Amino acid sequence: MNAKRDPLGTVVVACATGALFAAVAGPIFGSWRGGTAVALGLLVGATNGFMARRAVSAEVSFRALSMGRLAILSAAGLGLGALLGLQFIPLVLIGIAAAQLVLAIAAAVTAARA
Repeated sequence: MNAKRDPLGTVVVACATGALFAAVAGPIFGSWRGGTAVALGLLVGATNGFMARRAVSAEVSFRALSMGRLAILSAAGLGLGALLGLQFIPLVLIGIAAAQLVLAIAAAVTAARA
């Protein structure tokens, strides 16, 4: 797949842009930790597409690896949120979920163009 049609590149750019926006907007709205939490979630969530790509070529069941990926992403979100403060865990998880939405949209657009 060439770089122009690679949805993962689009996801990384979109999530990095969103993370930068969240990190800048957080302090403006009075919570640098809140902005940082969403930014970290977006960045962590953007890695899921790369992990899924590797899982496709693995010898293990894709379904089993999907559960593992979700567990890793959730644990990373919980850990990063705990570092910022327990009240920020939902914001990290929202960032991860938003990254998954970006990944789904980018994949759908790529599939529609194919």
